[in-house]
This record gives sequence, C-alpha cells and structure tokens, in this order.
Amino acid sequence: MAGVGVVATLALYACGLFRAATRSEARRWEPRRRVNPRIRAVSFATVDAMTGSEFEEHVAQLCRRDACSDVVVSGGAGDLGADVVARLPDGRSLVVQCKRLGRTRAVGSPDMQRFVGTARPVHAADVAMLVTSSRFTAPARRLARAQDIVTVDRRTLGRWMAGTDLPTLLGAAANPPAEPVTATLPYPEARSEAAAYLPD
Repeated sequence: MAGVGVVATLALYACGLFRAATRSEARRWEPRRRVNPRIRAVSFATVDAMTGSEFEEHVAQLCRRDACSDVVVSGGAGDLGADVVARLPDGRSLVVQCKRLGRTRAVGSPDMQRFVGTARPVHAADVAMLVTSSRFTAPARRLARAQDIVTVDRRTLGRWMAGTDLPTLLGAAANPPAEPVTATLPYPEARSEAAAYLPD
C-alpha cells in the first residue's frame, strides 16, 4: 500500500508541474497588456502631427507592447525599407516600413515596389508589414497581396492603437489570395539596389 501511496504522490506532483509549466507557457505567449500610458493616450491628431521618425518610434512601441522582442528602430538614410525590425512572440522575424502621410495622400505602387524589393531579398523578413497613417492605392494593395506583404492602413492602425494585439492584427490584415498581377517584380532601381546586398 505504501508503494501505491508513493506512486499517487509522484503522479500528483508531476501533474502539478505540468499545470505550472502550461500556465507559464501561456503567460509567455500572451501580449504584455501593461500598456505604456503615452501609447494609450495617443490620438490620430497626435499621429498626424508626428514626424516620420516619431511615427517609427510609435510603431516600435506598439510592437513592444505586444510582446515583440529585439525591437529596433532602424529608419533613416540607408535603411532600405526596414524602419522597424523585431521578433514576433512566435519567433518569426518582422520587418516594418512606416509611412506617416497626410490623410489626402496614399501609399502607391512605387512605394510598395521598393519595399517588396528589400523586405525579403535583403532583410530576410518572415513577416513584412507596411504601416501607414493614411491609405493604400488599389495597385499598391494588389501588389501587396501578390507578394504577401501585410498592409496596415489608418483604420487598422486605429484598431492597433486601441488595443488589438499584433498577432490578432496580423491575422485580420492578412491579404486574401492575390488576383493576377502582371508586374509583380519591383521596379529596376529597387532590383539593382537589392542586388548589391545579395550574395553572388
């Protein structure tokens, strides 16, 4: 009987360890919801008044809020489209280009072509995302769908700022299957620019 008691005790102990490990793993993957008050208070009026650099930092802070690690703001001359780089909670690499534009302007196909030309060929992004405070033209969206680029427009950015976490946002912003696009390759300047950073 003593042996049965020992076995039962060990089984209960193992079960407790398993539950603790499961809870720990769940907590590790949950977004950090202790939101920086400055992020929570940001309105679109504030976003619209930001400089490009401030907008990049704002996007980086949202990534940090949602449990991304190794978040670096790398925007500036020579960034080749990688304004923010990070690692998602599931380990995938994230490359973000940020476009802080006025509401009357839109991210067009040339902007998308430049990002397509570097996001994966140069930066080896697992997930490539273009975030704007404005909108995308239809040709830009079509190219994004064809090249598996996540597009975050003003409306989606508002949801992100309001508390929707990045993993959910990526699922909601995932582009549907592309319709045929004839010009899927980036424009020549982007191709030559990317080629300079690729191995022979």
